[in-house]
Amino acid sequence: MSEDRAMQYTARWVWDPRQGLSEGASVILRQGSIVEVAPRPRAGVPTLDLEEGLLMPGLVNAHTHLELSFLAGAVPPRQDFVGWLEQLVQARPGHDKDLAARAAARAAVELAAMGVACVADITNTGRAQALLAEAGLSAVSFFEALGERKVEPPPAAMDWSDGILRGFGVAAHAPYSVPSPRLRALKARAGGLPFCIHAAESQAEVEFMLGYGREGARLEEFLLARGLARQALDLSGLRPVWHLEAMGVLNRHTLVVHGVQLSQEEVRMLAASGASLCLCPRSNLGLTGAIAPVWQLIKAGVNLALGTDSLASAPDLSLWAEMAALRAAEPGLRPEDILTMATLGGARALGLEGRFGGLLSGAAGPLAFAPLTRMGRREVLEAVVGGGLASAPRGLTGS
Repeated sequence: MSEDRAMQYTARWVWDPRQGLSEGASVILRQGSIVEVAPRPRAGVPTLDLEEGLLMPGLVNAHTHLELSFLAGAVPPRQDFVGWLEQLVQARPGHDKDLAARAAARAAVELAAMGVACVADITNTGRAQALLAEAGLSAVSFFEALGERKVEPPPAAMDWSDGILRGFGVAAHAPYSVPSPRLRALKARAGGLPFCIHAAESQAEVEFMLGYGREGARLEEFLLARGLARQALDLSGLRPVWHLEAMGVLNRHTLVVHGVQLSQEEVRMLAASGASLCLCPRSNLGLTGAIAPVWQLIKAGVNLALGTDSLASAPDLSLWAEMAALRAAEPGLRPEDILTMATLGGARALGLEGRFGGLLSGAAGPLAFAPLTRMGRREVLEAVVGGGLASAPRGLTGS
């Protein structure tokens, strides 16, 4: 094997979701891709020894909204989902597009610096995609349809250039905001590529879908004020995931986001369909005071991913902080499960297993490194997911 332009990274600890935790291994990158994972550093290859800490695959942020970065701190969540929606739609129109672009660019650079390799970005314009590529991030830009006509997503595609993915995906905002015929058409438009939709995010959504309750009435009033009447949605009178199942849009290519209000039967539906679910713990806790039923989802075998949502609902875009928030909310979870959500789980949800989320030969090479103080094997993964890092995590590109 030619070692031209190869770079070798080694650390006290190396973790892969399939192979687990090892000590003293090395990962060789060349031209942005993983060439080899060796049990010990190879002679003759330029080496960066990261010493104490955990070297692992680059993270996959499976749900964010880069275009909302300019709203950081403007609409703080107060466990009032409908109230937050009202503030959001008031704050967004008429914004300074240059300011918004600069905020999105800063956010993309910060994501890459923190060890993110791939991003699933929800967009209405596609403007953030170039900014993500400039930051060295692979991305799937999900163009989000809303209402009867707003935003017509381009054809779904996965395009690679110079080792960077510039994907186009199809998304529907939510089962309560996209009419059923359009929802089915959008899923068909996605074909065999990932299709994304927010669902079961709040009690207001569940009540609105079922047709009762104070919060449901508030959401109905919010939608009606924006020209979207209940009659136009052609709702089936079912809970959110039941509705998606009835519309035929749940399968292994579907990425459902949030899932805070899932019932046991809806968990079983997700598992049977093969759909993935993306958790956004800090956003969900801020907007609704709860998170998805993680234990039920794991037991059912649902593929779980992690996302940060937007700076309009979360304090930053750190997946490390999302892992720590999930660990604090569900202290019985295995750290391996949480790390897998932030890597391989996200890659699977985007149909990119083998390209991201693992230390495999041929996989895209951005790696993540979490600095730690000296500790024993049993403490390493717990420290990483629990927020016990010695300093800021970072990304490693090998280029």
